[in-house]
Parts: sequence; C-alpha cells; structure tokens
Amino acid sequence: MFAFKKTQLLLIISLLVLFSGCINNISKEGLTLNINPNELNMQANIFPIKKDFTLANIIVNKPSLGISENQITAIVGLDLKAFFIPDSTATLAIAGEPYFVKEKNALFLRNISINDISFENNQISQSFSSELISILDPLLNELFKNIPIYKIKEDSYKSTLVKDVKVINSELLVTFGL
Repeated sequence: MFAFKKTQLLLIISLLVLFSGCINNISKEGLTLNINPNELNMQANIFPIKKDFTLANIIVNKPSLGISENQITAIVGLDLKAFFIPDSTATLAIAGEPYFVKEKNALFLRNISINDISFENNQISQSFSSELISILDPLLNELFKNIPIYKIKEDSYKSTLVKDVKVINSELLVTFGL
C-alpha cells in the first residue's frame, strides 16, 4: 500500500511538472527536472555579511548565481577595509558543486573555488590577491555550506523524493525517485 501511494505521488508530480515544461528526463532512475538559473536564490535578508579580522574587515554582498558547464557559479562583491591598504571593492568569480540536504529541504554548494578576483584599485590586486584568496576560501566555503542556493518549500512533499542533484551541460538537474 505504501509503495502504491508513492507511485501515485510520483505520477501526480510528473503530470504537474510535465505541463510546466521543466522535465528533463523520465527514466528508471526517476523524474529529472531542470532548475532554471533564475530560480536559484540566496536568502537576501542575511546580506551583507560582515567578517572582522585582526587587521581588516570584509563585507560580503549578495552573490549573483548562475550555472556553468558543470558547476554552480557566483559573482560575489566584497568591500574591504584594512589598516594597511586603502578601502577597496573586489569582485570574485567562484564555482562549486551542488548537493541536497533533506533535513533542510535545500541545495547548498561545496568545494568552492575562487576562479577570478578583480579589484577596483589595480594597485591592490598585485600585492594583496593571494593573501585575500587564502582568507576568503574558508570563509566562502562556510558561507555556502550554511546558506542555501535553492530551497524547496517546507510544506512540499518533493524534498522527500529527491534522489540526486548534478550539473550537466550547463543545466542543474534534480532527480526525484522512490
């Protein structure tokens, strides 16, 4: 009886999603949906995030999320205030792997890498970028580990059926199954 109800539920989800046009694949693995990059979000109310260090303060502004060939990408703006350099603004291009946490009904990023960093003040970029990357790398990994990039509504049954999450050919694919 329990398997019958799950099958019914999967059929209903399939029909609803089929008419919304975001089904990528239906196979023995389950129903695979394509998440549109515009649906990716982060909780805007927690930004900007301020991090104080001994000699500097860093303010992380709300990231702009996207999907690349095989990772989730983000452009992150930073405001830097330090004793030894003039106040500056930096822009980071980062990328990471998506993963799903059932208890939180949400997608998060892990294995964040900083692909590019640029400064408003070019003089800073040559002397400070490697030190800044070593400081920001663990900070960004912790940030994206705790702040979801996509959240399934708490009253939704979909989160109980999530089987796999991956990025293939610039598409974020979520597979639902029994």
